[in-house]
Amino acid sequence: MWRLKNLPDEELLARCAADNQTEEAQAAARKEARLRGLNPIDPSPVVEESETYLGDRVIVARYLTPTEAHLYKSCLEGAGIPAEVGDANLLQANELLFSALGGASLRVPEAFVAEAKEVLAAVERGDFALDEGFDPDDA
Repeated sequence: MWRLKNLPDEELLARCAADNQTEEAQAAARKEARLRGLNPIDPSPVVEESETYLGDRVIVARYLTPTEAHLYKSCLEGAGIPAEVGDANLLQANELLFSALGGASLRVPEAFVAEAKEVLAAVERGDFALDEGFDPDDA
């Protein structure tokens, strides 16, 4: 506590707000600040926004290579469907496991399974394919 008395006001207030100290040290710094007539701001607990639970992840497709799985994942995300690729790192580390694991899996929350299958079927049909004469400058 004697060290806190020797600190300038700015340093004392910084210690009041620092999150790398014990609760006792922060309490002592706040007490010293109040004795000096300063307004120590009590750190409010950080409340992280929790994601809405959309159900367990379900495998909607498997692809031979992680690259292909990531391409289809991007298609799903473009349609607003949260998706993730499973086993990609394992397969990239050891290509001999491709057939043993059944390839890379594409997973979506249970709430999006039907919609994801529709989007994947549309991609397979070519519904999103560009014409041969497509010119991005004309778009």
